[in-house]
Amino acid sequence: MQGGHYIPKGKSSFHAFNEDNVHVQCPGCNLYGMKHGIAAHNYTMWMIEKYGRKRVNAMLADANKPNKLYAADYREMIRAYNAKIKKLKSKML
Repeated sequence: MQGGHYIPKGKSSFHAFNEDNVHVQCPGCNLYGMKHGIAAHNYTMWMIEKYGRKRVNAMLADANKPNKLYAADYREMIRAYNAKIKKLKSKML
C-alpha cells in the first residue's frame, strides 16, 4: 500500500502534510490510475463522502497556495507524529 495524495504532492506543498489529503491506495491506483484511469474520479467521490463537498472544495481552492515550512515546523511535525506513534503502539500491546 502507498500514501495516495488527493491533491498531488508536486502541485502544492500546502497539502503535502495534510492528513485529510493522504490516504492508503494500492500502487496501481496511486501510480497509474490517478493519471490514466478512473482512480481520480473514485478518490474524489470518496473524499466528498468522507469530508463533505465543502471541505473538498476548500482543499481544491487552496491547491496552489504556497506554504513555506521551516525547520521548526518539521521538528514540531516530528514531535507530533512520534506522539501519535507512541499512542498507537500502546494500544497494540
